[in-house]
Amino acid sequence: MSSERWLILRTSGGQTLPLARSLQAAGFDAWTPARTIRKIVRPGTRTEKRFEIDLAILPTFVFAREHDLVSLADAAARPVSPHPAFSIFSHGGRIPLIGDRDVAGLREEEDRAAATMQAMRDAETHQEAERIRIAAIKSEAARRRAMRAQHRSFLPGTEVTVAEMPALVGVTGVVEESDGTFASVRFGTQSWKIEAWRLSPIDVAADQALRGLAA
Repeated sequence: MSSERWLILRTSGGQTLPLARSLQAAGFDAWTPARTIRKIVRPGTRTEKRFEIDLAILPTFVFAREHDLVSLADAAARPVSPHPAFSIFSHGGRIPLIGDRDVAGLREEEDRAAATMQAMRDAETHQEAERIRIAAIKSEAARRRAMRAQHRSFLPGTEVTVAEMPALVGVTGVVEESDGTFASVRFGTQSWKIEAWRLSPIDVAADQALRGLAA
């Protein structure tokens, strides 16, 4: 896995997967997390049809490696381009760069979705496939409940990134106060109240030390 960071590209929701695929075909190291769902038309009848659809897990967001910044900026600015329209995301006058650690949760979600879909394909009956799908939904709901139950305290001034909030992907905030369940985080001149489980400190060593103190 590359140690190089990612740029964030923005596009329309329906063009998320087409943009990633178009950039990949052109030789760019681009990626967006995706999952496959199964659709059934007229289930239980003699004319039943099944087909699969690929969907973006994080619509409007595509990630590309930072070494392609100049080429991507040129592609985005062209009046006529072979790629779906996109822009390079910036915040506070700069282009945020994020590491593989910051997209690890999206990688894991993509892997879980792929494993569930493969298990459904391998199922011998529609009923068995449905049981697998429902079990995966329940498992994901339980995972999210467990994450929300976590208590995490942050010292004021800690720089953090936010997970599973698309509007804040790649944006760094500063903790103003924290009670273990929620934290007030400042982004530029605006402060947001965010669930503590979503926050990851940029200084990993400080986070580990804080966890040790809380143990």
